[in-house]
Amino acid sequence: MRIWISSLLAAGIALTPAIGSAQPVVRGGVDVKVDARVGGPREAPPPPREETWRPRRGQVWVAGNWEWRRGKWEWRPGHYEARKRGKRWGSGRWDRQGDQWVWVAGGWAEAPKDPGPPPAAIAENEQRRRGHVWIKGHWSLVDGDYEWVPGRLERRQRGKRYTDARWDNVGGKWTFTAGTWAEAPRDPGPPPAPVTETEQRRRGHVWVKGHWTVVDGDYEWVPGRLERRQRGKRYTDARWDNVGGKWTFTAGTWVDAPREPDAPPPSLEERVLFRRGFAWVPGHWKWEDGAYEWQPGKLEARKRGKRYRAGQWIEQSGKWTYTQGNWADAPAEPDAAPPPPLGEAIRPKPGFVWVAGHYEWSGGDYEWVAGHWERERAGKRWIDPLWTQVGGKWTLQPGRWE
Repeated sequence: MRIWISSLLAAGIALTPAIGSAQPVVRGGVDVKVDARVGGPREAPPPPREETWRPRRGQVWVAGNWEWRRGKWEWRPGHYEARKRGKRWGSGRWDRQGDQWVWVAGGWAEAPKDPGPPPAAIAENEQRRRGHVWIKGHWSLVDGDYEWVPGRLERRQRGKRYTDARWDNVGGKWTFTAGTWAEAPRDPGPPPAPVTETEQRRRGHVWVKGHWTVVDGDYEWVPGRLERRQRGKRYTDARWDNVGGKWTFTAGTWVDAPREPDAPPPSLEERVLFRRGFAWVPGHWKWEDGAYEWQPGKLEARKRGKRYRAGQWIEQSGKWTYTQGNWADAPAEPDAAPPPPLGEAIRPKPGFVWVAGHYEWSGGDYEWVAGHWERERAGKRWIDPLWTQVGGKWTLQPGRWE
C-alpha cells in the first residue's frame, strides 16, 4: 500500500483520508482503484440533497456531498469558496469500482479557453419602482468560468430604452453583448402582457386595475389601486387599442352608471366555513350606486325544521332582478344525496385510527361532522359511515367497529 500511495504522490496527485473513513480521497479528478485491504462503502450513497443557494460575486458554490463516516452515510452541506484566477471548480463524485464506492474529490483545474454555452438564466423576482427599469441578471465570464450578475433596478434615462445583455452563438463561438441604453423608438410597439395582481376589496371602493403607460419611449407599469366609489358612477378601466397599426392608450375614467343592473359578474370563490348548529349563507353580488359590490358569505344560526335557500340573480325579458335568500321549510327526510365529503388533512398517529368526517341529517339539512382520532382496538377495524340510497330514500349507515 505504501508503494501505491508513493506512486500517486510522485505523479503529483494529492491524497487525503476522508474523516472517519479508511478509503483514500483522491484530489484532481483522477479515477483510482481501491486496495481491497483498505475497504470502502459497499452500499451506494443516497441521492444528493436539494440545497438552496444564490450566486455570490467572486465566489463559487461547492455543492454538498455524502461522506462515509463510521460505517454510515452523513451529509456534508455545500459552501462557498473564493474564486481562483484562471481556474474552474470541478465537483466531486462517488464512483463504483468493483464492489466498493470510491470518492473522487472535486478540485480546481485550469479553466478552458472556450467555456462553452452559458448556463440557463436564473429565475429572479422582477422588482418594480416608478421612474426605474429592471435590468435583468445575466451570466458573465470571469477567470474562464461563468458567474451570475444579479438583476437590479436602475433609474430611467429620459428618451432612452434599456436593451438587456445577451449571449449569442456566432459561428460556433459564444459572444457576449453588454446591456446598454439606446434611443427609445417613437413608437414603442405593443404593450407587454398585463402584470398579474391580487385584486383587493373594500366596502365602498372599487378596484382600479393596473396598466402599462409609456414613459420616455418605454413601457412602465402603473400598479392597481383601490379608489372610493362615486355615487351613480362606474369606473371604466384604462386600455390599449391597435388603431390602424398604431397602439393608442385610453385612460381609465368614471362614467355614468346604468340605472338598471346588467348581468352580474361570476360569483367569487369563497372558503366555506362549517360550525355545528350553523348554516353557510353564500356570498352574492349586490347592485349599489350603479355598480355591483360583493357581499361576503357568512355563518348563520340554523333554524329548526328550516333550510336556507340561497339568493340568485334572474333574467326576465332582458332585465336582471335579485331574489333574496330565505329560510324555507325543510323536508323531514333527505330529499337529495349528501354533498361531497370535505377534504381533511391528517397524519398517521401510532396506536390510533382516523374516523373520517361525514354528513348527518339535522334539522332539515345536511350538517358536517368533523373527523377525529380513536384509539385502536385489538382485533377490530373501523368501518366509516356510509350514505346509501334504497328505493329512492337516502339513509345513513353509522360507522362501527368490526
